[in-house]
Amino acid sequence: MKKVLLLLVLLISQISYAQTKLGFELDYARFNYDSTSVFMEFYYELSPTDMQKVSSANSIYSEAIVHIEIMNSDTKEFFLNKNYKIVNEFVDSLQKNLSGVLGFVIPKGNYTLLVKAYDTNNPKLEKIINENFQVQPFKNDKFSISDIELATRIKKDAKDTQSIFYKNTLEVFPNASMLYTEQSPVLFFYAELYNLKLESPEVSFVLKRDLVNSAGAMVHRSEKQIKQGANSVVEVGLVNLNKLPSDSYILALSLIDPKTNQAFISSKRFYLYNPNVIDSTVVSVGNLSVVNSEFGVYTLEDCDLMFKQVKYIANRTEIDRYGKVDSLKAKREFLFNFWNARNPETGSARNEYKEQYMKRVAFANQHFKSMGREGYLTDRGRVLLIYGEPDQKDMFPNEPNLKPYEVWFYHEIEGGVVFCFGDLTGFGKYDLLHSTKRGEIEDVEWQSRIKTE
Repeated sequence: MKKVLLLLVLLISQISYAQTKLGFELDYARFNYDSTSVFMEFYYELSPTDMQKVSSANSIYSEAIVHIEIMNSDTKEFFLNKNYKIVNEFVDSLQKNLSGVLGFVIPKGNYTLLVKAYDTNNPKLEKIINENFQVQPFKNDKFSISDIELATRIKKDAKDTQSIFYKNTLEVFPNASMLYTEQSPVLFFYAELYNLKLESPEVSFVLKRDLVNSAGAMVHRSEKQIKQGANSVVEVGLVNLNKLPSDSYILALSLIDPKTNQAFISSKRFYLYNPNVIDSTVVSVGNLSVVNSEFGVYTLEDCDLMFKQVKYIANRTEIDRYGKVDSLKAKREFLFNFWNARNPETGSARNEYKEQYMKRVAFANQHFKSMGREGYLTDRGRVLLIYGEPDQKDMFPNEPNLKPYEVWFYHEIEGGVVFCFGDLTGFGKYDLLHSTKRGEIEDVEWQSRIKTE
């Protein structure tokens, strides 16, 4: 929690960076275009704070250059290499943050993104952003959801069709910073649902909207039915965050076939700075010990099971040490110290890291169990426990001439990595076939292993 709050404070207050770091934020979202490309929007926000003011005959303004490079990381060819000039004028002696959007049709592939924004009149005031992203066209025969665009407000039945924020009868004003505050606590979002068709014509989709905090706890859930038939449907909504404490959160949209329970999930992380709301779930404890902790009532079997479940995150020394421990008391103390060392909030009875991890264990056991093997022991379970919930999960249970497979995307690990799992036996046991994560199994020809003919 301390790390999260520190991050939020840094997002709010950039005083310490004022001389060198430009107030520039960037976000993006991918939408359906055709079978070979996606339409990708890049949202930016420029703060005039600390920028040099320039006077002309008619106005006072500040000016920035935003240099954008998008390169195909496989072919090393530039898709885009261009400078954009942003001019922000004073209006009635005030200069507000300036938001904008750039849209491109980008073909399938893996890309690197470099953005350098700087004050034209003070080039040392700059910000550099480096990211990797993947373009995977949306399938025409499978229901799916676009990326989620976060917004500060959305105008319905918008009249200004020439607005750069206009789309599908709406004006969507993006929140490129992904930050909400006590002064602006309402989160607006925009997404598109594609190919709303199922095998059973009488069934409606279920669309779930979940809000999850940094501990993995759900703080908001709503759901509704979506009728079949449309090729594309716009989904907009809002969430009032004014009663939630400062934290990082994930907004997740899940489009579910209720008959097969197959789902397509799109998620987006954002930040909330709300200092007037206290997190009542955090309780400080000065003298917590093994005896009065949950481990004080563990049996030998309980201890051994938990260590099997946490072995993925234990280091070699801890694994060796636990193997040499044989008394119940010593095993209880080991687990107590193991989790205490990983508690992000020292002195708190609540260990958010442990809560989040054990929720993943429960999820893995419920959803990934196969052929009598507990879910946490499977490849999908291991990846979930080590790296957390993926930002995007694409599932392909019934593709022609292919065995069932899944592709998990983690956008914030090593600039973006994927994990590819396949059910090679046909009994629901999904093996990890390929990953772009360093240290994991890599097989660029993995798709040949899931072909049925």
